[in-house]
Amino acid sequence: MIDTTESGPLWPYLLFLPVEIESRDEFIRSVLASRLARSVLSSFDENGQVLQRDLIENLSHSNKSILAYLKTLGQYGLIKTGTTIHQGKRVVYHELTKNGWGLARFYFKGLPSDIEELTAYLLEDYLVRLATLYRDEDIPESTLFEIFARTRAKAILDGSKNYASPDFVVFGASAYYTQINCESMPLVWGMSSCTSPVRRSGGPTVELALSLASNGFETAIVSTVGNDIDGWNIITHLIQGNVDVHHIIVDNEKQTNQTIIINDSKGSRELVGIGPLTSLSITSPEQVPWKIIESAKSVYIGEVFIEVAASIAANARAQEIPVFYRCSVPFWEMGLSRLKPILSQVDILLISNQSWRYLKKSIKPDPIKKIKQLTDAIILIRETKEKYRIIDQEQVHFIDSEGEDIDITEWFVAGLMQKVSEGAGIVKAIQYAVKAKKD
Repeated sequence: MIDTTESGPLWPYLLFLPVEIESRDEFIRSVLASRLARSVLSSFDENGQVLQRDLIENLSHSNKSILAYLKTLGQYGLIKTGTTIHQGKRVVYHELTKNGWGLARFYFKGLPSDIEELTAYLLEDYLVRLATLYRDEDIPESTLFEIFARTRAKAILDGSKNYASPDFVVFGASAYYTQINCESMPLVWGMSSCTSPVRRSGGPTVELALSLASNGFETAIVSTVGNDIDGWNIITHLIQGNVDVHHIIVDNEKQTNQTIIINDSKGSRELVGIGPLTSLSITSPEQVPWKIIESAKSVYIGEVFIEVAASIAANARAQEIPVFYRCSVPFWEMGLSRLKPILSQVDILLISNQSWRYLKKSIKPDPIKKIKQLTDAIILIRETKEKYRIIDQEQVHFIDSEGEDIDITEWFVAGLMQKVSEGAGIVKAIQYAVKAKKD
């Protein structure tokens, strides 16, 4: 709370002054600089009240000086004055207003006991006043809250974990999701009843990083976001989940990826916003923190540009670090020849049910046969809601999914990476991951 400079600690405080310069000068002279300020303002009780007679009896200042100062406080809206019955007698009392409370705390010797309540009040009051100023000056109020979101994340960035040798390093895209549940999808120009949108940070890579961290593993994420409120919210969420975010690139020229998820009785639909200004993933090997890969138990690669992904995989594999690669539909759409540089370097290839349905439709008659020509990786497919198929060289295994979801979840991948890093065989690792996901 308190910064330290060469001149000593700095008091974290917010004080509102009158707008007019003449009133401001008078406020400073008559209220702040008064020799009575500390004595009077520190005499109010925990309810913000004080009897006038107690001030006169207990303070060493003259009656005239005390009454004059109380009048000044009233003129600036810092106290309210009234009368009440006390011990059978009518007495005058003074009560601090909200602004008066703020001023009184200015004279505390140490941090007040209600520091959380105080800072909440100060911040709320300050934001309201700033928003009013922006409105009066025709400045978009959204600009103010984007500044606040960035500042909030930067402030807690100091509290982010910083792992020199993380257990797991994950590479991929970050997104901000808007999820809507509808009874049914409307016809063209039609209308449908839906729930209110729920917004959250997400994406397979972000969710995997949070899952690994929640299991107690030191996890670092390498991704990119735009310098906007959604990007900083993603960073904040990861920090709160004990994920090392120091390797996330904040791109001033781009916007955080937006994804809309619509669920109805027939299933789920994802609408991904992709354009020249969308911040999708790291774009250069120069953005890869090569040092932290060296000691990782395993590396996960999600939505990363192929050339960069291939460099990461080759580096990790050269150090005998297992590489997991989840290839999403937009990458499969590029074609197998385009994917060869990365497919040839990975140890475990994860194919979601969505990707599997695409591959069966687009690569006939046998997509697995053609993929195996490009990689010696273990191939794990979420073939149906009920089962996984594992292809390990010439061996094929089928394992029950034991779950209601139909895809490869972040909890499943987290359990899988954990067991593989411990030296377990792929079948046992998947069996563990299925149970971990179910729990």
